[in-house]
Amino acid sequence: MHAIICQENGSHYISMVFGYYRDRARSYYADYWIVWDSKKERLIKWPTFKPKKKFLEKQILIVDAEQNDWKLNQDGEGCVNFLNRNLLDSIMRENNQPQNILEQCRKIDKGYTYDEVHEIKTQKDIEDLDWITGNFHDAYIAKKKLQDDGKLYLKFEGIWGCDLEVWFWGDLEYDMSSRDSELVDDPYWFDSTIFFHDGFVYLIDEEDMTVEKITTDYCYFKARHMEYRVIPK
Repeated sequence: MHAIICQENGSHYISMVFGYYRDRARSYYADYWIVWDSKKERLIKWPTFKPKKKFLEKQILIVDAEQNDWKLNQDGEGCVNFLNRNLLDSIMRENNQPQNILEQCRKIDKGYTYDEVHEIKTQKDIEDLDWITGNFHDAYIAKKKLQDDGKLYLKFEGIWGCDLEVWFWGDLEYDMSSRDSELVDDPYWFDSTIFFHDGFVYLIDEEDMTVEKITTDYCYFKARHMEYRVIPK
């Protein structure tokens, strides 16, 4: 698992994620992740949401949701298989970072490359984008342009923690009228579905959609190719 870590000064960096836990004794939203610091020298606790803000503002974006090497409980909490919560709590509480633990973390972190522009080609790509966008909850299309090269460009804003640029191309078909901010009072998405069908990739502004359910009541996009770029906030 890897994530974009959004810092208070507006900068960001990529980190492997080594654990995820909730501290419900403090708050319903007091969940946190174990990640590298910006220099990749130490492990730190990183809350999902920025502290002391009036509204919930995400400060971590999961860009690779792979957890095959994790131990997880029934609530989805856990960590990579050579760590455990007691050890991590001790490391954070005592500020004691054993070198052998850090070396193991560095070892499993080798070889990962973050692609700033990523094409949707597999089911895992779809799942990763759902993690990033929260299924496009609260998103709206802020910009749209059919480019000279035939690609449809969209910029989504309103996503928790980021904006998102998306491109569709190849036998392109779409209808945005039901979410066009110039035509309707409610351009905001509540949920979404992304899926493959007969060589096409689809994005629709509703959950649990299929090709057969698509009508002009929905905002939808269909193309041979779809790629995206995350713009952290």
